[in-house]
Amino acid sequence: MMLPMQIHELLGQGIRAARLRKGWRQQDAADNFRLYGLPTWRPVAVGQVETGVRKPSIGELLLACAALEVSLADLVPDTEELVDLGTGATMSAAAVKALLSGDFGQFPADPADFTFPGEASIEDMLAQAGAERDRKRQLIQPIIDRSGLDPYGELVHTMFQQPTEAEVHAARRLRVEPVQLRGAAIALWRRNFDAERDARAGDGEAPARTLAARRGHAARAMLTELQTYLTETFGAAGKAHN
Repeated sequence: MMLPMQIHELLGQGIRAARLRKGWRQQDAADNFRLYGLPTWRPVAVGQVETGVRKPSIGELLLACAALEVSLADLVPDTEELVDLGTGATMSAAAVKALLSGDFGQFPADPADFTFPGEASIEDMLAQAGAERDRKRQLIQPIIDRSGLDPYGELVHTMFQQPTEAEVHAARRLRVEPVQLRGAAIALWRRNFDAERDARAGDGEAPARTLAARRGHAARAMLTELQTYLTETFGAAGKAHN
């Protein structure tokens, strides 16, 4: 059974669709978002929002809607997938759209369109999430200790965020877990793998083939640097999994 889509992933798809309807590149969107009070939404950030890597706040979503000239309800694409609202409760995309638009006449009455977990389910979900976070904390504790970062600061917090596809691929190449790959990237460069790669590759104004070549070259150099850092941190290859 397919897992529900996260609400920020659903709205990210809607932002991408709205951008394309305007004929904007990600650079164009970033320029317009900046005018509407979103200075950190550079092209890389726009891509992260659209792919669900970055979770925008409700304030950021409203400003993005202003720039795109759409409502929050307009950001909900037509899809048959269930949507996880972040609390364990799920709804169909149609139900989400109805709620955001205030059209309760269109709110689906079929119980299959939404589920609201009971107290026991929520407690179990929180316990599982806590156990997984503790496991990840153990995996990256040597990185945190070596980095000198505030153990409870924002940069360490970002180490626990959902890995990107590039990070998963890079972690597989280095035979470590994605959380360790991201932790090492943040310890080395104070930003995640994708952001460092894109910064080294330059802006998105170059032809697509040139930009892809630059990113590939940057990624290979970064893998070498990460391998050295992880080996120095954990010792011989393979110990990073312990």
